[in-house]
Amino acid sequence: MDSNMMTWVLVGLLAAVLVVGGIFLLMPKEKYIEVDGVKIWQIPNDAEVIFINQAQANAVKSLKQKNQLIAFVGEAQGTGTSQDQEKAKIRAYQQIAEFLNAKVETFAQLVEGQLQNVQVSGNKQQIVSASVDAYKRVTQMFADARISGAYVFAVWRVTKNNVVNTYSLLVYDPASILKIVEMDAQVKQVVDELAKQGVNFFEGLNSVMMEATKGTPMEKK
Repeated sequence: MDSNMMTWVLVGLLAAVLVVGGIFLLMPKEKYIEVDGVKIWQIPNDAEVIFINQAQANAVKSLKQKNQLIAFVGEAQGTGTSQDQEKAKIRAYQQIAEFLNAKVETFAQLVEGQLQNVQVSGNKQQIVSASVDAYKRVTQMFADARISGAYVFAVWRVTKNNVVNTYSLLVYDPASILKIVEMDAQVKQVVDELAKQGVNFFEGLNSVMMEATKGTPMEKK
């Protein structure tokens, strides 16, 4: 290969590198809700972040780093008002309820698994039934947005064609949920009875909730 040919080859390679590099630079970068550089949740590139719960930032960061972060996103369409934010928050609570409703059988199987390892004084099927009833009560509390064991960590919105979609990121707090749920007399009574039978209600609940990370930005990080 003569020098002229070599020169043209090098020029061609350089041009290709510049083109690829230019395309890479022009491609939109991924955007995240972050805390001290820790990526918490991926959001659209054109999203406008309008709220970060700074009081819970360190807690959320810690949950993320421990791979224990469980969160749900609620969405509301409107004009971006505070009412839309409230709707998005309620929808996030309902997302938790819908998820739990879909996992009733999974929860029952987890309880049955716990019962295989302990001696119980009562009928095992009745114990499973009582556990499921308590589980459904917790689900209803989420559906009614009455559990403060979950909190809004971030809110963002995306505007397209004069329509504003508002999103609320609701973080499930395993430590707080135990305290909050036990304040419900109906659930506490059942949970206490289950504990005497060797069933850890909250262990089963949290195991089910951890499945919520599957198929979300949390699963890949």
